[in-house]
Amino acid sequence: MSVGRPVSVEKPLTGDVISIGGKVTVASRVEGDVWTLGADIELAPKAEVTGDVVALGGKVVAGAKSVVHGSVSQLPELKIPFLGILATQFSVQLLGIARQLLGYVLLGFALFLSCFYRTRHARGFYQSLSVSWREALITLAVSLAVVPLAAALLIASVIGIFFLPILVFVVALVGLEGFILLCARLGGTLRRAAKGTEVGPLWLFTSGLLGLFIVKAPAIVGIFITLLGSDAAAQAGRILQLITLGCTAAGLLYGFAASLALARAQARA
Repeated sequence: MSVGRPVSVEKPLTGDVISIGGKVTVASRVEGDVWTLGADIELAPKAEVTGDVVALGGKVVAGAKSVVHGSVSQLPELKIPFLGILATQFSVQLLGIARQLLGYVLLGFALFLSCFYRTRHARGFYQSLSVSWREALITLAVSLAVVPLAAALLIASVIGIFFLPILVFVVALVGLEGFILLCARLGGTLRRAAKGTEVGPLWLFTSGLLGLFIVKAPAIVGIFITLLGSDAAAQAGRILQLITLGCTAAGLLYGFAASLALARAQARA
């Protein structure tokens, strides 16, 4: 499956070929169907498709000696709004930027809920990060051993497997909230609140938005760098995107551990 990129089948392929916004050229045997959405299909003389060939919003151009064992269907008059953007050379970058922006908005919404509806917890998390990092690291090390073991025990049992989704959901939820509040701490550190400034919901929220932007920035810059088109730019862009991915993964893990450490400290108090 491909989105926004042309597909060329030069060697025998087992499986379906699906392209959205990118032209498909078949010059070998395909054991399956060939579908396009908003793009054309070209069957070279050596093409052989065991299934159907369908072009929605595009045309099927078949060579004289090409073979299609199934049906051939085309609807070139079908117009799909905004799909033409995927056929441009910058479609992959546009999709990448849209994905990063969507993630930023969704995380920002989760941050809003945490700061304004769980203010006491968010403030406690923010203030405890500077003094409880040792406990958080110890909790992280223990969690990396206990959580997989608990998941394995649930899988091994007959009844416990039904509780595995609950375990995954709880771990993901705690890690997500810890990550966005960790971003709030990052943003708050950069803003350098004056001594005595109250850490309220609005301060936490705006600081979190700044921290989230800092985490997302390398990936967005990396996407723009790939527009240069050179191999070096593409490699640098991938490295920057991996930096964001690594920071996000580390933030989720540490946020999960820091949340548990805070809950333990509050229980002792």
